[in-house]
Amino acid sequence: MTELPSGTVTFLFSDIEGSTVLLRRLREGYAAVLADHQRLLRAAFEAHGGSEIDTQGDSFFFCFRKARDAVRAAVAGQRALRSHPWPDEVEVRVRMGIHTGEASLTENTYHGLAVHRAARICAAGHGGQILLSQTSHTLLEDEEDEHDGMTLIELGPRRLKDFDRPVEMYQLVAPELPLEFPPLRTLDDGEAPLSVPEPPAAAYSVLIADDQALVRAGFRMILDAEPDMDVVGEASSGAEAITEVERLRPDIVLMDVRMPEMDGIEAARQLLARDGVTTKVVMLTTFDMDEYVYEAMRAGASGFLLKDVPPEQLAAGIRAVASGDALLAPSITKRVIEEFISRPPQGAQAAPPELEELTDREREVLEQIARGLSNAEIAAALFVSDATVKTHVGRILTKLGLRDRVQAVVFAYESGLVHPG
Repeated sequence: MTELPSGTVTFLFSDIEGSTVLLRRLREGYAAVLADHQRLLRAAFEAHGGSEIDTQGDSFFFCFRKARDAVRAAVAGQRALRSHPWPDEVEVRVRMGIHTGEASLTENTYHGLAVHRAARICAAGHGGQILLSQTSHTLLEDEEDEHDGMTLIELGPRRLKDFDRPVEMYQLVAPELPLEFPPLRTLDDGEAPLSVPEPPAAAYSVLIADDQALVRAGFRMILDAEPDMDVVGEASSGAEAITEVERLRPDIVLMDVRMPEMDGIEAARQLLARDGVTTKVVMLTTFDMDEYVYEAMRAGASGFLLKDVPPEQLAAGIRAVASGDALLAPSITKRVIEEFISRPPQGAQAAPPELEELTDREREVLEQIARGLSNAEIAAALFVSDATVKTHVGRILTKLGLRDRVQAVVFAYESGLVHPG
């Protein structure tokens, strides 16, 4: 292995945007797409002097001796991805973050705030976007040679998760690469994108099912104000919700637990049991101690929200579920797990054969999911990166044929992998 640089090092992180959705769409074909993505980026990064530190699924962590080399590697990688003939009209969109700083090196692994800052910069971007920190930008300015038409656009100071002070950020612009992106995923409010593109029509289509007209009107007003959401219909009962889903085929149904004629749980159970239904169900509850939450999980609901949720959390929750994640309000998570512990299913006996498909690490991650831990909390508990946990979660869901984390919790308890207490 090439000796890794020490002292001031430039780090490059990358990961695929929407990898979970891509995995669910391609299923068995995802492995080949992922392998091509890894081959293209590894070749581009190594060709410009990069050293591979860690690769987990759709995420890369490379280091470079010079910021200039990292930038050229990132551009080469993006160009290779854009020109590659992906199957089935697939578009693999990778975000990249670059930061230069001091980091300690132990057993071929870097540690320190510089590593975390580079990872957070990557996470703030969008597929196809390359972001740089102020430090890397300054080093590039000091270079006297030309940069093949590459320029940097100042994005200003941005607040990143787990960092107290804002980080000056820049977007790298190069020929053949896109210029316009949505606002960065940072902690800042009211930020505008570099150039606001028209949002795709009905990016997320939503059906609202609730027997109270005022509740439906309130949710519609909130969601219609979101540029990427379209409320395509309403229903006042579970039976009507099923009819409307079959007619409108929305991405998400906001389903009230208690409704006349047929409650939301039974509607979800019937709906999700039908062939060809890709709509996901988010249950709406009035109280976090709702006695029906347990049954709704078994029915296949992808998430739960309280009816008094703040507007921004409502929209964020719908986006999370539509992207393949599961959604549980923190107060509900604990109650759900307590429910499993207090009355585990009587039918849980021998472990199902699907468990044998999981590696020891994947079983460990599944246990942590079942106990309500987030990816970040699992990463901290197992001393791995968030990206590593994300990869493990995706593999677990694929191997077990599960829709999302909610179903993973149900599976873990009903299979006996996680025991009460």
